[in-house]
Amino acid sequence: MLRLKEKPVEWIKFTAVMGLSLNLATGGLWWHGLAPAAVPLATLGLATAAVVAAMARPARFRGFYRTGMRVSYEIGQFFGKILLAVFFVLLVTPLGLFLRLIGKDLLGLKRVPGQSSYWRATKTNREFDRMF
Repeated sequence: MLRLKEKPVEWIKFTAVMGLSLNLATGGLWWHGLAPAAVPLATLGLATAAVVAAMARPARFRGFYRTGMRVSYEIGQFFGKILLAVFFVLLVTPLGLFLRLIGKDLLGLKRVPGQSSYWRATKTNREFDRMF
């Protein structure tokens, strides 16, 4: 569940971060020769004006903050699920198959023949009275 901080300071910070992100993106496009020099300058002016406006009237940027945070949350959830799936498919599953091939039983789930229970006696360690 998404819990937003309903404070004007957060709305201003979010506007500033979005402006910085837009400036970095357009600056990167200009750096690689995909946009003229006027584009990063225009976005710099637009971002600066937005931050100044957010500082003057933060309540007007509440909707922008709420929408942006909701979209960012959903994108994070989507990519988190994809990364977990990739992690399991590329790392955990091959590791499990490999361990099964070499006969490892890390959890001790195999039943030993002739054993009536899975119970194992605990290890006794009497050095707790001499810890320090």
